[in-house]
Amino acid sequence: MSIDRTIGDALRRAAESPFGLRFIEHDGRMVVVTYRELLAQACMVGGALRAAGYQPGDRVALVVPEVSAFVTAFFGITAAGLVPVPLCPPAQAGDVATFTRQSTHIIDASRAVAVLTTADVEPLLTTASGSVSPKFHILDALLATNTPLAEYVVTQVTHTATQMRSTVHRVPTRQSVSRAHTKRIHTPLAEPTPLPLDAVALLQFTSGSTALPKGVVLSHGNISANVRAILSPSGLDAREGDVAVSWLPLYHDMGLIGMLLSSLYAPADAVLMSPVLFLKRPSAWLDAISTYRGTVSFAPNFAYELCRRRVKTSQLAALDLSGWRVAGCGAEPIRPDTLMQFAEYFAPAGFAASSFLPSYGLAEHALAVTFAHGGLQVDIVDAERLVRESVAMPVAEGGTPVRVVRCGTAFPEHELRIVDEAFATLPERHVGAIVARGPSVMQGYFEQPDATAATLHDGWLLTGDLGYLADGALYVCGRSKDLIIRQGRKYHPPDLEASLADLQGVAISGVVVFGVDRLESADEVVAVVETRAGGRGAEVEEAIRRRVRETAGLEIDRVVLTAPGTIPRTTSGKVRRSETRDRLEAGTLVR
Repeated sequence: MSIDRTIGDALRRAAESPFGLRFIEHDGRMVVVTYRELLAQACMVGGALRAAGYQPGDRVALVVPEVSAFVTAFFGITAAGLVPVPLCPPAQAGDVATFTRQSTHIIDASRAVAVLTTADVEPLLTTASGSVSPKFHILDALLATNTPLAEYVVTQVTHTATQMRSTVHRVPTRQSVSRAHTKRIHTPLAEPTPLPLDAVALLQFTSGSTALPKGVVLSHGNISANVRAILSPSGLDAREGDVAVSWLPLYHDMGLIGMLLSSLYAPADAVLMSPVLFLKRPSAWLDAISTYRGTVSFAPNFAYELCRRRVKTSQLAALDLSGWRVAGCGAEPIRPDTLMQFAEYFAPAGFAASSFLPSYGLAEHALAVTFAHGGLQVDIVDAERLVRESVAMPVAEGGTPVRVVRCGTAFPEHELRIVDEAFATLPERHVGAIVARGPSVMQGYFEQPDATAATLHDGWLLTGDLGYLADGALYVCGRSKDLIIRQGRKYHPPDLEASLADLQGVAISGVVVFGVDRLESADEVVAVVETRAGGRGAEVEEAIRRRVRETAGLEIDRVVLTAPGTIPRTTSGKVRRSETRDRLEAGTLVR
């Protein structure tokens, strides 16, 4: 299967297949579109953008809440030869102020010439003060035509990919009917604009878990290479009849490249859900896998934990997860206990623990770096034997072993190394900096030469993560810049946070641990913890101190208990550890 092609070429090829996309919006409304229909929609939007005077290579910011409309807008921008810059919609940014601040930064930093959005979102963006003044376009206006588009509501639910394509009844929505009487205001493109593989395909802004987001420049060749690796036998081992199911945000690389574009390039059917629906009702994800016979689905660690806690045992009988052959996990630290408990809990519904596919990736590598086949495999090691002198991992007094999840090996045509500060390759089972090289590595950060030079070294990508190799496989330990140093020992915050996740009274993914370094007073190790309703403060605080003391031999200096939603998070759900520390120090974290 050769897939060295641009996104536009991939869409044109997929349009020749019988496959397509099913969207489940935040309110449960379903929309179905074949790739052929999607190509027509994309050419309609692309024609409108070209008619507005934009030229190939121009950047267009994209903030559209509904998943079906987002996909239409994304491929429309791409069809015009323009560069999409996906933004997080307001409902997933946390609050309006955060949405406006982050959006203004990204629009400014990307030098977007236009913003493609909806009538509801536009006022939130136009009130922001930025140095760039792009033109705003409402998606519905660009879709205006004298022929209703393929925007349909599913009126008959079916249970197999084949039925989904042959027996779904399509009924025009109120929007498409109203457009039936609208005069055509532009000419659709005959086909997606031809582009070379080295043309810029996407400006993907990093999640900003450690700093302000930076614009990762990805070429069509970068994306094609990464999707090829994802679909290969070393990746998902894509098969005929695969159905992808995802609730992951499409403005984030895991949802956009891993689920949407991989399905397009295959091509294969995909069911794409609103992240808002998943967070409101986690069982909706598993319902979709069961109903549509999903075979491939990825999620961060917290999603598996959320399902285990929120899905009732009485709901298991209605689920059939036996066809879920690839249950990917990545985007944040992978906790073996979480996945093992999920597998045990959902075994009655047919879920097999062997389906787990731990992975490691980052936006600067397009997406995926490694996949670990063979289910969940854990390395149980003595930290003192594992780690070299300059880096230490959390370990309880008495040498309690550390459990680290195997994340797999580098893909064909790609390389992976563990290096020290001098960039010398380290032996196996020595923790150091993870670096990667290959055709998936980004072109650089948009208009940030210093940041690019600090991240790319002779073609090698410095990921900023720590890990080690054992039998050639990668084990990820944490981020180097988040290390806590106490009495000569160094601790990784994600491991400390994971040790607190199951404590009574602690909210799901509601823990941040960090160090505060001071010149004129003693350093501190601080734990900020979101507590559940009814939690007894003094008991929760004591349990936190005791757990960290017992598992890591570390004394927490200060515990800050707060309400759910206090800890700032990235648009993909990761905690913003640095921002939490800065806001706590500034007195703006807890009001």
